[in-house]
Amino acid sequence: MKVLLVNPWIHDFAAYDFWLKPIGLLYVARAMEWMGYEVHLVDLLNRHDPDLPRFARVPKDKRYGTGKFPSQVIEKPEMLKSVPRRYKRYGAPPEFLEWKLREIGNVDLIMVTSTLSYWYPGVWETIRFLKSRYDVPIVLGGVYPRLFPEHAKKSGAIVYEKGDLVFLPSFLESLGFPSKEIPADWFEVFDPMYELYNRVGYLVFITTLGCPFRCSYCAVHRLWNGLRVRTPERVVETIEKYLNIFKVEDVVFFDDAILASGRFKDLLKLIVEKRWPVRFHLPNGIHARLLDEETAFLLKEANFRTIKLGYETSGRLQRETGGKVYDEDLVRAARILRKAGFTEKEVSAYIMVNMPGQTKEDVLNAIKVCLSEGIGISINEYTPIPGTKDWEKLVEEGKLDPDIDPVLLNNTVLPFWWKYGMSYEEIQEIKNFAQKLKKSEVYREFP
Repeated sequence: MKVLLVNPWIHDFAAYDFWLKPIGLLYVARAMEWMGYEVHLVDLLNRHDPDLPRFARVPKDKRYGTGKFPSQVIEKPEMLKSVPRRYKRYGAPPEFLEWKLREIGNVDLIMVTSTLSYWYPGVWETIRFLKSRYDVPIVLGGVYPRLFPEHAKKSGAIVYEKGDLVFLPSFLESLGFPSKEIPADWFEVFDPMYELYNRVGYLVFITTLGCPFRCSYCAVHRLWNGLRVRTPERVVETIEKYLNIFKVEDVVFFDDAILASGRFKDLLKLIVEKRWPVRFHLPNGIHARLLDEETAFLLKEANFRTIKLGYETSGRLQRETGGKVYDEDLVRAARILRKAGFTEKEVSAYIMVNMPGQTKEDVLNAIKVCLSEGIGISINEYTPIPGTKDWEKLVEEGKLDPDIDPVLLNNTVLPFWWKYGMSYEEIQEIKNFAQKLKKSEVYREFP
């Protein structure tokens, strides 16, 4: 049996390759191989595919293997016509996909992944393209159908709503396909199937699944039950395996709660022992409260070059959204990292803007806290997510339609229509303020 796995296009006003790899799809690939399938992959977002330059101009890498996707301007969905920005398809062009499909030939089953729900137009276009060329079942999985299962069913694909791979065999059997029991400890024994690539510009791994926190704006705890931890020995074994194949210079951990694992220090010590000639990155917002000096010095010794702290906001919302981090936690973590030798070029904090109930002053104060402690800032615009406490409260208060089209939840689009948050102008004012402070020395009062 031959299965084709596809990482689809992105449709959006902006998209950038900040180490975007379909890590979940690569685990699905391994599971399908385990069950005896011949597995093929088309990753439309792999900028480093050696065949891609034949079909598109590929922008050069920026920092640490990140960079701009090839893109094409496309027509906006009707409901986004009023947004004064160009809408694009990001990723390899259709001609590349056409060529890849000819190379692969006939298949028995297609599986398409997805991430952000408001990127679904790109997912749907990918599915339509595949359906026009294959008369085989197409399965849609990933985060989008897990958060919006009924909407995802309109894609024309068969929706897989589970995350845990142990449910995959019974799902395949329901479609009439052969299967084999998946080990309960698949996250420990399976490696993401990177060997399906000819070339990558970086490697992305996860050492944990899930998160023990229950923040009001986050759905991770709904997607994964509890916290599952991969042993440091297996993580290092996997990294070494793929470093020997791809010779990349950047390795990224995309965990949601890597410091909560209780094993991260052990992993760092093993990485230090290896002395690999690579840079490591933590872009997904580590928990400031859980950071200690030993971890910080190990991060420095292991050559971590990107460390993002989860901060989100200042003010009363810190408590009301779950109490994950307070100002004093952020300040303490920043000082520990500075003591270990990190600078604002390596350490920054995520600050959300446009959270329900958030004031402009909350955001501005959070910016000042970060800059006064000598770390950078990354401003992210908020979007409500189904299954979260925020979502439930907004629906209950009549501020959000539970049947809303996910494309309207794009954080770029939200300020143009949602009257219960900040306006586009207010958000731009905050971003401009942040840029001015970054360039000044006013708040750099290192204690």
